[in-house]
Amino acid sequence: MQRKLVACVTGLFALAAAPAAHAQYTAPAPDPGFRYIFDGTATGADSSFDKWAFAAGTAAQSRPASQGGQGQATLNTATGAIDVGASPFGAYWYPVKAFGDATFRIQYTVQDTPTSTPNGGVMIRTPEIRYTGANTTEVLAQKPTGFNFDVCPGAIPLCGLTAPAPSTTYKWPGSTPNLPPAFEYTGGYCARQTAAGVYNVNGLNGQPLTVNGNANNHQHWTQVACGHEVQINESLTGGGPQPSTDPIKTGSIYNFRNLNAKQSGTAKRLVKGVWHEMEIRTIGQQYTVLVDGQIINQFDNSIPKTASRAGDPPTMARQLAAGYLGLQTHGGNDRISYREMQVKEFAAADLPVNTTAPSVSGTGFQGQALRCNHGAWNAAAGSTRWVTWYAANKIPENHPRFRAPNQLDYNNTTTPAETEHGTSALTWLDAQIVGTGDTYTPTAAEVGKSVYCQVSVDNAGATVFKTALAPEIITATNVDVPVGGSVSATLALSLGAPATFAAFTPGVTKNYDADAAVTVTSTAGNATLSVADPGANPGHLVNGAFSLPQALQARGSASGAFADLGASPLVVRTYTGPVSGDTTPVTYRQRIASTDALRTGTYSKTLTLTLATTEP
Repeated sequence: MQRKLVACVTGLFALAAAPAAHAQYTAPAPDPGFRYIFDGTATGADSSFDKWAFAAGTAAQSRPASQGGQGQATLNTATGAIDVGASPFGAYWYPVKAFGDATFRIQYTVQDTPTSTPNGGVMIRTPEIRYTGANTTEVLAQKPTGFNFDVCPGAIPLCGLTAPAPSTTYKWPGSTPNLPPAFEYTGGYCARQTAAGVYNVNGLNGQPLTVNGNANNHQHWTQVACGHEVQINESLTGGGPQPSTDPIKTGSIYNFRNLNAKQSGTAKRLVKGVWHEMEIRTIGQQYTVLVDGQIINQFDNSIPKTASRAGDPPTMARQLAAGYLGLQTHGGNDRISYREMQVKEFAAADLPVNTTAPSVSGTGFQGQALRCNHGAWNAAAGSTRWVTWYAANKIPENHPRFRAPNQLDYNNTTTPAETEHGTSALTWLDAQIVGTGDTYTPTAAEVGKSVYCQVSVDNAGATVFKTALAPEIITATNVDVPVGGSVSATLALSLGAPATFAAFTPGVTKNYDADAAVTVTSTAGNATLSVADPGANPGHLVNGAFSLPQALQARGSASGAFADLGASPLVVRTYTGPVSGDTTPVTYRQRIASTDALRTGTYSKTLTLTLATTEP
């Protein structure tokens, strides 16, 4: 959540104008980067109540009741909310602008009345719905015949078209092997009835997909069929407080990626009149849903997928890159109120981009950890990332919905009722989250399933994700077998040929260098190699009773600096761990000045090299 939400009672008076005794609600400033599309004002701005239109059935029905239509919503001036009232199945939608890559923040609550029930939703990526035909036949004549992903494809004045926009196909490029292979899909326009053979995939019954005529001449069903509903249903499954027979709970992508009461967390949001915040991120075809600041669902609409409700269009018919936002009025006693609706739009440069695909490393053996390698991303500084692990049924090539499975195909299991979440069994559909973090250890439950990791990268609300398939999960029994060997403590020095300088030339200033090979082997945690001159006249070469005036110097590497030798050890090389057979030479330097007196003969010294450690 971006701000503190407090309980606010919206009693029966919400069906009419708020009493004068209540102060006019004033929305707080929008969150950074956001702007309001509804701020609780009645009129005067693009964020005012009068900018929201009602969608129900026909054009005549899709008007406020004051204009002869069915819309019953009112502006609650005390709470700054749209109270849906007795509006039938429909939606209040925002026709001012269609949104593409954007994040929405919407506060919602269940009205605090004895009879109110908690079902509604947010419609995303819906097309233009205001067809002008006088009847269903005329409306259908204004719509495209096949797939079309334009926001405004109809032969209506609003779209500036005299004929419906042309039909297209959906070319799916393929992805990881757990998803349908590359294919070109054909089908009907999302908001029209289609017979068997129009779509080149099978439906829920395993036979050629057909789409019902709900959206033929129905504005809200067009929103349902062409966009997606992000469900609001703050109830338990079965009996208990706020019971419901509808198992599809808040945050579900309706009929495509459903959440049960436990996954949604509805038990935390059962109190009527308490405001919650839903955040919906629509980036490309990837949707991320948060409630009260917690991510509860992610969905990739680009993946070919059929609906789990017979007669609905598949994702391949819903590929709008932009669309309108709507607030569902579910009808009956369902009473969801909405307020403080904000949007943040993103430019292409804001979006994280995956440049090297993620991968999964590991054996695939049950009980042995897998690791998700994130791949490479171009993302703004400060972007965050996280990893989610999923498991799903494999879809074999002979499956009737191989080219477009539904969520029941990927998983359809039940678990016993849990008191906190209701009195009925919990249904778990679609790929299931089995872990988070960079590593996951598969169990016997994942044997024979597809296991994959999903890397999500977020830049201030622009969330993009990419998946990687794990190796085949194989039944295995793991026994730890100790294997090892010991290493004796070793500090070893061996010397090569001694360092011998070229002949010194009297009367000439010159540096004379000579290398001495030193081989070091150490098993210690650290070590130092030092050199010292413990003899008479430390640090100077001697020739009988004579010594050179300039000090002898040493260094332990070609990039090191020379330092004067003396009786105290001079460290010429440092090791931060074990080393074996390091043969970097020690270099000695003798400086001769033009005024130095040199005695005939050999100047020499016996030095002491020491290899020592504080971590044997």
